[in-house]
Amino acid sequence: MNPFFAASPNPFDLKAALLAGHAQHPVIVHFPIALFVASVVFDMLAIWRKQPVLATVGYFNLVGAAITVPFAIATGLGAWQWQLEGAILKGNLRLHLICALTSAALILGLCWERLRLRAKGESPGVSYFVVMALGLMMITLTGHLGGILSGVEMP
Repeated sequence: MNPFFAASPNPFDLKAALLAGHAQHPVIVHFPIALFVASVVFDMLAIWRKQPVLATVGYFNLVGAAITVPFAIATGLGAWQWQLEGAILKGNLRLHLICALTSAALILGLCWERLRLRAKGESPGVSYFVVMALGLMMITLTGHLGGILSGVEMP
């Protein structure tokens, strides 16, 4: 198991869970992931079922993902500073950071585009959904690398 993500020996030790240098990132990161995936699902359902209310739900999930992205980035950078004392990143950790920042940029860009389209009263076009699919792939890759780093997934 990776020492950067070592768990407390006592699973009910609240102090150790909250004050560990890395503990917040693996928890917080699930919010933008889940909200973005839900946004994709609701947008696809809105097209399939021809229900505009589902597109609205997708929109608000995307806004939620965009709001939580900075917290995921901040906790990841905090874990890097706290656990590695700002050492130069290499290997999977560097790739994880690059993928995470790319995923964040895609989520924020999609949210900005969706806000712009909503203000005009327009629907997203094909290019929006292509970028959304790219975002879904980047988030999947980022999460996979995070799983390897945490020891949840073995390479």
